[in-house]
Amino acid sequence: MVNEFKIGPLIRAWRKKRNMIQKELAAAVKMDVTQMWSIENDRNSPSLRTVARIAAALQVSVPELMSSPPESTVSVPPSSSEDKGIMSRPFNMICAGETNLFRLVRDNGRKCALSEDDLQKLEKSAGDAISLERRFQTLIPIALPLSIPIVKSEAGARQLAAAVRSHCNVGSAIIHDVLALFETYGVRILEAPLPKGAESVAFYSPEHRNITIFLAERLKEVRWRRQFVFLSEIGRAFLFADNGFRTYRESARSRRFAHHFAAAFLLPELTVVTLVNSLHVRPNDWTWKLLLRLRARLGVSAHMFNIRLKELNLISRKKYATFNRKIKTYYNGESKKEPDEPSDEITYRRGDLLALHP
Repeated sequence: MVNEFKIGPLIRAWRKKRNMIQKELAAAVKMDVTQMWSIENDRNSPSLRTVARIAAALQVSVPELMSSPPESTVSVPPSSSEDKGIMSRPFNMICAGETNLFRLVRDNGRKCALSEDDLQKLEKSAGDAISLERRFQTLIPIALPLSIPIVKSEAGARQLAAAVRSHCNVGSAIIHDVLALFETYGVRILEAPLPKGAESVAFYSPEHRNITIFLAERLKEVRWRRQFVFLSEIGRAFLFADNGFRTYRESARSRRFAHHFAAAFLLPELTVVTLVNSLHVRPNDWTWKLLLRLRARLGVSAHMFNIRLKELNLISRKKYATFNRKIKTYYNGESKKEPDEPSDEITYRRGDLLALHP
């Protein structure tokens, strides 16, 4: 007789390995604690989708969840001698109140826009936020599948964006409030008066398995930029996890990956192609007015939308180059603003057609 495979004890073992109580894991997976008890005790058999959500909350892959956890894991990797030579302070681990924090990324040989004083203030703010959530029992681990394998290329960034959208159950829908979406998955988002040259910074708490992302207060003025910067930090979180949950050096390659992930998440291929095809826009038919109308509807910058159209072969090279020059000229004069989109009162459909055929 073949023994039936039981996943409940494995889930319990991984949960204890992560120093979590059932209530924490249940909250991360968005289910009642009694349901989690039933799963761990093999009273209920979880679906594959639920298993994937549990694995994401425990920050392991599904195949790892199907096996017993190792005898020991290193939750706080030590700073290497190489790290100490680069920074004047141990940058891998930071003590912030009741918790320890890792900064996800450090600059690669470039002067850091954040001073030691800036970092200490941010670390204290993150520690205070964690302490407050613990006090009110609202602290939950991040519920994103950080441990999924990634390929560090543009194609890999697109695949990751599609996987994260699928995990968040949003498919190819247009998301007007990306920050609110990720907050429901345990990402802590805080505003801070970051200095010029710094738009965001992120920290990871190994004890509580969650991420704090600080966004510059000035980004409130430019919603599209705020969402792009935030999603770039989410992309860096996956690179951080892929590096064994250790701080890594920023490079041109890692920046491209993070930025491409952000663009692909905001503008999934199916959404853009469907919108363009609904208007029967051929690659050489684009007008400046139509570009601005559609970019405003999608909540992204004109520059990002123009590049995405080029990547998907939905715009001719000549039109792309013309718009690119026009966008750069505008940005040079109005760095914090987007080109004004039409303010007419015409409905979307009719307005789009008039913009396409002026």
